[in-house]
Amino acid sequence: MQKVFSQRFLQNIWRILPNADPDSDLWVVELRDTILKKVSFSVIDTAQMTQLWHHSPDEADWWSSLTAFSQNSIFLHNYRYPDIPEPTDLLAFSATDGHFRWALPGHLMVRQLDSRHIEVATKSGEQFIHKECNVETAATASLKENYGPQMEKVILQEPVRYRKDSVYFQKLASFIREITNGHEAVTIDYLEKRPYIMFSYYIYDLDKSVQYLLIVTDQRQLVLHEQLSEEREGMGRSTMMLKASTLVYLKNNNEFSSLTLS
Repeated sequence: MQKVFSQRFLQNIWRILPNADPDSDLWVVELRDTILKKVSFSVIDTAQMTQLWHHSPDEADWWSSLTAFSQNSIFLHNYRYPDIPEPTDLLAFSATDGHFRWALPGHLMVRQLDSRHIEVATKSGEQFIHKECNVETAATASLKENYGPQMEKVILQEPVRYRKDSVYFQKLASFIREITNGHEAVTIDYLEKRPYIMFSYYIYDLDKSVQYLLIVTDQRQLVLHEQLSEEREGMGRSTMMLKASTLVYLKNNNEFSSLTLS
């Protein structure tokens, strides 16, 4: 049977990232209070169906942005000059409790090299100088040719969006109409993990777009049909993603939900 978990926040969810380790069930959530102009972060364990912590670090400000979640580290980019859309500093926090580890001014994160190192870059004139960085100490050194065993990369599936001009739209819209007894989808996000087929779709209701999540099996057995948002102005980016057998989706801009498909 499917396991459903939900965590509601007072702040709006801005971004969700899974731990890059394929065997990890941890997800980090970036949250924003648009009135107080405060950013905070939360780590959720979807296997244990619990929130591990929620913290607003003093070292982060409104312009800080969640960048990566790997091993036991969460990385943020800071933007010292808000008018320039270019990160200026790299910050690292513990994924265990959210406590600040280090800051690397003038650097940005490029990628994970192995379990202990990331690649960072710093600007020199019009060029970027690339270095290795120890994730525990922030010590930098020249890039080597070889590192430890390459980390297995997480396979994160995000849906394909179909609009009315797509050749597949009418077939998908007809299927949704039949399963839901009349919903006329205007935009459809589609994901599949056999035997499950997942749709996040919008309908118009009183000039507002309302979003639903529909999950069925390839035998047309209904698994879940749930309204995700109401009175939503416009159609945002995709609000669901799949890692292994865990589907994570967003409800009403402030509720993290996960469904573990058995």
